[in-house]
Amino acid sequence: MTLGEIIVLLVLAGVAGLAVWSLWKSRKPGGGCNGDCGNCRSCH
Repeated sequence: MTLGEIIVLLVLAGVAGLAVWSLWKSRKPGGGCNGDCGNCRSCH
């Protein structure tokens, strides 16, 4: 395995991890912002 292949695999793993984390966070009750910051506890 070359260094370039390792870097690509790490980037892909990071992107997949962020996608899973985002989906998990949005499924939690009260998680994920719907744009209405008056009723959202997790807004920016």
